Amino acid sequence: MRTGFFGFLAPVLLAVVLASCRESPAPTPPMRTIRVWFQTSSEAEQRALQSIADSFNVAHQHRGLRVAVEWFSSDTFAPQLAAAFARAAPPDAFSLDGSLVTRYAQAGLITPLDPWFDRNELEDFLPTVREQGTVAGRLYAIASLEAAAALYYDREMLARADVVPPPEGRAWTWSQFIAACERLKQAGVPPVALHLDASDNAVFQSFAPVIWSGGGELVGSDGRRVRGIFAAPENIASLAAWQTLFKNDYALAAPSDSDPFAEGIVAMDWNNHLAARTHLRRKGDTLGAMLLPRLGSRSIAPCGSWAWAISKRARDPETAALWVKWVTDLRHGIEPLVRATGGIPARRSAFGLFPEYARPPYRLFRDQLELAGRPRPQTPHFHLIAEGFADVLRDIARGQPVAPRLRSGEQHLADAIAREPAVLTPAE
Repeated sequence: MRTGFFGFLAPVLLAVVLASCRESPAPTPPMRTIRVWFQTSSEAEQRALQSIADSFNVAHQHRGLRVAVEWFSSDTFAPQLAAAFARAAPPDAFSLDGSLVTRYAQAGLITPLDPWFDRNELEDFLPTVREQGTVAGRLYAIASLEAAAALYYDREMLARADVVPPPEGRAWTWSQFIAACERLKQAGVPPVALHLDASDNAVFQSFAPVIWSGGGELVGSDGRRVRGIFAAPENIASLAAWQTLFKNDYALAAPSDSDPFAEGIVAMDWNNHLAARTHLRRKGDTLGAMLLPRLGSRSIAPCGSWAWAISKRARDPETAALWVKWVTDLRHGIEPLVRATGGIPARRSAFGLFPEYARPPYRLFRDQLELAGRPRPQTPHFHLIAEGFADVLRDIARGQPVAPRLRSGEQHLADAIAREPAVLTPAE
């Protein structure tokens, strides 16, 4: 009787044990956190990046990986990042303005990204994006978005003054631009807005092409020398031509309205790509856009944006690279960021996701970045150069003589660069 009972019970117990084994969940791997810092300029951008981080965490949960993003304003980001490096506790990955890539790379604070991007992947990024992030032949930063600029115009306001814009994808020569401004002025239409009240970086990006298209430079190829370059004869000539816009009352050095073009006050707007959404919403089919006016044989398009870098002190560079690849991925990173911010996709394959890039003004942005884009100069002293150039432009717009002001700006800039180390130290 006993034997029979245990003979019956044994298979039952075995079945229960086997069933419980089958139903036990797999052990959860220990969670590793990738620390990411990001400077954000808008709530829409922050929401988009948080959604990108959330999708990363869902996709990598089975590997025990998650990303934790910390947000910083433009005022606090740089000092917080410098302090983190000084404590030897920087984030694993972080956003970095393209103008700072050289400075951080030369200081040994960021690690090359080449091991994690193959040649085919990199070829999909716009050439300006690759150039911005490359220092001494190594890729140190890669962007999700790119930037561009244009001379927007109101078709109806130009027609009122019998001004004919150039064919699509072309630029006016400087003399044609000045002639158009004069015709508009004579017709009682204020010609153009220039936005000199923007940040130093934005002013540099808008008007460095005036120097470049006139055959000049603002800093030597070594990234330090400005003597004989910043105030070179060709730069004096270019900015003398630019000053005509203010001498002849074609533009105001300090307009009272922050967006006179969108308000229908002026006929043209020298501005960046982010203005396109507002202008299209306000003007619709009356909006046109052309390449920036040129002083030389070709128009040059300014570009450059925030990019992603990995700290040299990242706890696990391999996992940090997973985040960088995710946030620069076509679907996971670039698409939501473009939709949220109006930024230009950094990858060629992404343009197909946005029908607006098949027509103006967005088509102009894509074409110029492929053919005429020029990133900001590779120099560890870009912040000084941008500040010095913007100060010179604002003074020239207010009527100061061009040559003396450029020369004093060159002297001041050379002294500032001499006082600043060529290589960033973590304490900075």
